[in-house]
Amino acid sequence: MNLMRLRVLAVAAATTIVIAACQPFSSTPQPAPPSATVAPQAQLQKFYDQSLDWQPCREDPQVLKHTEGQLRDKSYRCARMQVPLDYANPEGETITLQLARYSTSGGAKTPLLFNPGGPGGGAVSSLKYMARDVFSPEVTGEYDLVAVDPRGVGLSSPVQCFSAAQTDRERSQTMSTSVAEVLADGARLGQQCVEEAGELVKFADTDSVVKDFDVVRAVLGQEKLNYVGFSYGTFIGALYADEFPSQVGRFVLDGAMDPSSSIGDIARGQAGGFEASVTHWLQTAAAQESSDWPLASDPEAAKRELRQWLDGLEEHPLPTAYPKRPLTRSLAFSALLASMYSQATYDYASAGLRQAMNDEDGSFLLQIADTYARRAPDGTYRDNSYDAFLVVNALDYEASGSEDEWEQQARQLSADFPTVGSEFAFSEAGIQSWPVESKKVRRNVTGAGAAPILVVGTRHDPATPYVWAQALAQQLESATLLTWEGWDHCAYSSAESGSCVREAIDDYLLDGDLPEDGFVCQ
Repeated sequence: MNLMRLRVLAVAAATTIVIAACQPFSSTPQPAPPSATVAPQAQLQKFYDQSLDWQPCREDPQVLKHTEGQLRDKSYRCARMQVPLDYANPEGETITLQLARYSTSGGAKTPLLFNPGGPGGGAVSSLKYMARDVFSPEVTGEYDLVAVDPRGVGLSSPVQCFSAAQTDRERSQTMSTSVAEVLADGARLGQQCVEEAGELVKFADTDSVVKDFDVVRAVLGQEKLNYVGFSYGTFIGALYADEFPSQVGRFVLDGAMDPSSSIGDIARGQAGGFEASVTHWLQTAAAQESSDWPLASDPEAAKRELRQWLDGLEEHPLPTAYPKRPLTRSLAFSALLASMYSQATYDYASAGLRQAMNDEDGSFLLQIADTYARRAPDGTYRDNSYDAFLVVNALDYEASGSEDEWEQQARQLSADFPTVGSEFAFSEAGIQSWPVESKKVRRNVTGAGAAPILVVGTRHDPATPYVWAQALAQQLESATLLTWEGWDHCAYSSAESGSCVREAIDDYLLDGDLPEDGFVCQ
């Protein structure tokens, strides 16, 4: 999950309803100092030895358009670099990675990389939000934040499979209710990606992203990589620690994923997380005792009523302010689940549901769904996150089981999580029919020999359940687990988590001081 998207969702809904100085910046861009890093393969050395030409981001029209002009300030510098398309063939085709750097001073400080989540979340487009609203002034005073769009994402040789109109159709279409339908959808979408996006659909896997990040580390002139990953970004960080343990600097993995989980495990974990958050939201909404609340006060009865109403949208979508875009069942689910990522957006889900159920107007819920999907009012999409999400997951996961087993799993999800379970069904089937061979990236990690790593888990995180943070902390030999007793997705970025989480993470990033393993922030 891309953290910036949560912020965008909240803002849009509200409006309508490191450490020593290394290399100074100057008017004449200077190359990064030589990394003195010996590449893992001799054929990769030319990539490890390349220099970056940092220029003001405001001078790059492509960056300005992609970020909607957010990086005009002189604090932001941008650069591009090359990496192999296929690390097994370093002499072959190359692709371009987009970097952006935020510095609070005129001089370059130690780089701190971050990834906001996904897969498909762009780091460059979220840099300003991260610098302003997530990382503390103390951290940005000591580090330069460096955003790197992963390969296939954002401005880093993006995969582009679908037109805006096609994305609209896919987002709003009737939910597939059988293995056969999902297999057909996966084959159809995958084939279009192969035809439209080219060779990168075979090499946008997270293992390749990890190798890219090590090249970035070297090109930035760093012996160690300092890194903060959120959600899917913790998967990148965990794999990096496992593959390049001696290059691990200060690592924070917040909203942790379990690298060993299958796609079926992921689907079941998220179904349980979102079911619990929906219950919590309905309890919160009912407690406000609003006379126009359209559901029962008892959360279990409210969930049954909500599910019945959502299912009714399958045959009778609601009109919206856009005559050609009614609120379908799929779009309504997207809006409600997106609002569960943070307690700060519960009220938007409530307001949208009131409008939809009381007034038979789906406009607000459609707006929430569009904001989450990064759809602009003119009908275009601000990034390629929809396409990249499909491509990366298809490469990272491997399907297992039979069609009969998938049907049984779908029935079990609906039984165990009656409100949202059906939305997470048939995940294995979608991967099985994708026409590109999986890289089989998911696995246990150890990070043997890595420096201390801080793993952060939120007790009631809907998208990355707490048990995943526990699992990752157990796998990584040098991990310390920090727990927050909250309901939001990720802790450091949440206004609800308070000073306890922020101080613990800042102390580690600034001074290397870790909390006691198992420490809990209330």
